[in-house]
Amino acid sequence: EMWIGAPGWASANVNEVKVRDYDLLSFIEPIRAEESVKTARVKDSIAKDEGYAFYCYKPHAIWYMFDVYMLSDPAYDPAKYTMVQPSDSPDWYEESNVATKDALKNVQIAWSKSLYDRSPAIAEFFERFSLTADDVSGFAFEISGNGKDPADVAKEWIAANSDRVDS
Repeated sequence: EMWIGAPGWASANVNEVKVRDYDLLSFIEPIRAEESVKTARVKDSIAKDEGYAFYCYKPHAIWYMFDVYMLSDPAYDPAKYTMVQPSDSPDWYEESNVATKDALKNVQIAWSKSLYDRSPAIAEFFERFSLTADDVSGFAFEISGNGKDPADVAKEWIAANSDRVDS
């Protein structure tokens, strides 16, 4: 089996098509279940020394929770990537073709324009601030995996990354 995402996730639809178009259906059953089910299955598979394939992305806490690695996909090719969602067509599965990695997503930090008036120093900080996917994965693990207070996680990160914070 391969966990492809939670019920209702658009990415689960993409992964269902991808399993078909990567020609994996003859030996992998795509599974939709809540993310907690995936996490439990990963933990169980590691304890049993079994392999387990699952959909994930960076940033995500799982990269800090377990000794797992990301498999490679063929590079994104728009000619081999057509995804039609169920909300757009009842024949979405037949109309879709996903035979490559997804296009790279660009995630950005955003803030309201009023921040410049309310707190110019914070707005200036955000203009220069950046995080890596590994930074955010670590935050997610500490907060959701270890139950730490977000303010404490931020303080620890700032202390450990003063070179980045002060630049």
